[in-house]
Amino acid sequence: MDKTLFIASFPDLSSFDFSKTGIKVGNIDNSDYFFSSNDSNYVHSFIMSLKSMAGNYDIVFVPATDNIISNLEKENIKCIVLYPDINSKDKFLLDMKNSGIEESYVSMVADSWNFIISKLDKKDYDYKFVLGEDDNVLDVLNKLLSKREILGSSSSDTNTMISDYLVNSIFSYCLLNENEINNGKPLVQSTFCEGIKYDYLFSTKRLSEKKEDITLMINSIDSVEQGISVLELGHTCDGKEWTKSLDAMEKVMALGVSSGELLLPFSRELDKSLKGSVPYVIKSETLIKQVTI
Repeated sequence: MDKTLFIASFPDLSSFDFSKTGIKVGNIDNSDYFFSSNDSNYVHSFIMSLKSMAGNYDIVFVPATDNIISNLEKENIKCIVLYPDINSKDKFLLDMKNSGIEESYVSMVADSWNFIISKLDKKDYDYKFVLGEDDNVLDVLNKLLSKREILGSSSSDTNTMISDYLVNSIFSYCLLNENEINNGKPLVQSTFCEGIKYDYLFSTKRLSEKKEDITLMINSIDSVEQGISVLELGHTCDGKEWTKSLDAMEKVMALGVSSGELLLPFSRELDKSLKGSVPYVIKSETLIKQVTI
């Protein structure tokens, strides 16, 4: 896929309806961010999730905050700061209302208009575009997209192999949906996996489609070749923590085991005697080598 534009916008343009524009837009719910902006682990996880979206969307909208913008740039992601001229308030708010944006959000934008735009005006960002009164948002976005090879970022630029967002995205895609199950029985070829909290049924076909992505995720995890507890799957080979979520680690385990990338070297009965009754996993090729040597 072509490169992705990362746009820090005020107002948050992800609230606009792009369904009929042909533009594939991605964003992550950042409602928790503003209550955790001083939590370095949360910010890192949020940035890693944003990075994993590169190459999967035309545009990804991010919060127009210095913390997010600077951290994206540290990760080799170009971030375009996009906002309207301070004098175009009335017209822009009217356009928001006509677009069907919730009144409560329009009011919030109106109340913070001068403060946020004045702050953005003072910053010397590498990539900044100020919308004039006569500029149409969609036209401007299409102009920016025409320059995505220069302004955009790809997955190779970010070099992110695993994140909460990526894990959840692949997991949801591979999981059987309600239309593929009838009275608890799968209607398509499926792969069963016994998890920690839950058991899962995946589409065998979709697991095969995502085999390469799952392999890249597994290969990016630290010490998995030696065999580790599922509770220790949260760090990458370069020592960075990609998640603290046991839920995300369980999903990685389930995807890895179901796709054949990971093996459970001990019986599940033995897991009950381990700390927290959490299973151990090991890369399948490692265990095979050990057995055949």
